[in-house]
Amino acid sequence: MTCLTTQSSRRTPATPCTAPSTARPTTSTRGFTLVELLVVIAIIGVLVGLLLPAVQSAREAARRMQCGNNLKQIGLGLHVYHDTFNKFPYGWDNRGMTWSGHILPQIEQANLYQTLIFQESGLGNWGTDDGPNEEACETVIPTYRCPSMALPLHMDYNGIPQRVPASYRGVAGTLATSDDTSTALPDTISLESLDQDGIFYACSKTKFRDILDGTSNTIMIGESYNNPKFVKDGQGMDYWYIGAPQTDPCRCDGGTGGTEFSEVAGVTITPVNAVIRAPLMSGRLMELSFGSYHLGGAHFLKCDGSVSFLTESLAEDVYDALGSRDGGEIPGEI
Repeated sequence: MTCLTTQSSRRTPATPCTAPSTARPTTSTRGFTLVELLVVIAIIGVLVGLLLPAVQSAREAARRMQCGNNLKQIGLGLHVYHDTFNKFPYGWDNRGMTWSGHILPQIEQANLYQTLIFQESGLGNWGTDDGPNEEACETVIPTYRCPSMALPLHMDYNGIPQRVPASYRGVAGTLATSDDTSTALPDTISLESLDQDGIFYACSKTKFRDILDGTSNTIMIGESYNNPKFVKDGQGMDYWYIGAPQTDPCRCDGGTGGTEFSEVAGVTITPVNAVIRAPLMSGRLMELSFGSYHLGGAHFLKCDGSVSFLTESLAEDVYDALGSRDGGEIPGEI
C-alpha cells in the first residue's frame, strides 16, 4: 500500500500509514416476543372474522342476481312459446311432459328437445333405463338451477339414477291443498283437478287473455326449497324438470291418474318457505309451498316477464292475489 503525503514548509512528524478497517459495524437484531406474536395473530383473526361475512354476503348477492336472471330467461322462453303457439305450455300432460320440457327450444336447449320421444311406452317412458327421455332428465340445465341450492347436481330418485334437481316450479294457483283428492282438505281441491286458478296445471292451455287480474299482478313461476332427503308424512320435498315418471299416468280429465304433481307445480295457499317456517304443517301442504335457499323469501316470475323477490312476511291476502289469474283481487303493496 502506498501512502501519499503533501509537502509543506513545516516539517511534521511522520504518521504511520494504516490500512482501512474491513470489519463491518455490528448491528443487533430483535425478533417478535411471544406477546407481540399473539397480538398480531389476534389482529389477523379479527380482520378475517370481519372480512369473511362480507365476502359471503357478496357471493350470496351474486347468486341471488343469477337466480333472478334465470327466471328472466325462463320468462322470455315462456313468452316466445306463447307467441309461437298462442298459449302457455301445459303444466304437465298425459305423457308426464312438464312445462319446463316444452320450452326447451325457447331457452337454447333445442338439441336436447330433439332427443325426446313423445310416446307412452318403450324409449318414450321416463323410467326406461338409458332411454333418451331419462337421459334428458339427467342433463344439467343451469337455467333451471339456483346457484344457492345446496344439492348435488345429480341424485338417484324415482328410478332415474342421475336425475337433476330443479329450483323452479309453475304456479298452479291458490286452491289445491294436496297432490291427491283423497288427502285434500275439506271443501278444497287437489292438483288432480282441472279447475285451477293459476297458470300451470294438468293439460292447461292458459293464454294471456285468461289473465284477467293483469300480467303484472299474477305470478307464474316460483322458486322452491328443494330437499328430496327431507320427508314428512310420506311426502318428499323434491322438485324436478322436463319429465316426471310419477306424473306420467295423468289423464288430464280430473280423475285419479298420476300423482306427485307438486314435483313441477306449487300453490300460494301455503306461505313462502313453509318447509323452514312452518315445521308443524302437514307434509301434503308443505310440499306445495314455494321457497328458496335465499334468506327471507324467494324469487317469483310474473306473467309480464318481470321478477320480484317476495318476502316471508308478505301478507297472505296479497300472496293469494298474486297466485290467481282471474280472482279479481287488487294486490296490495309487495
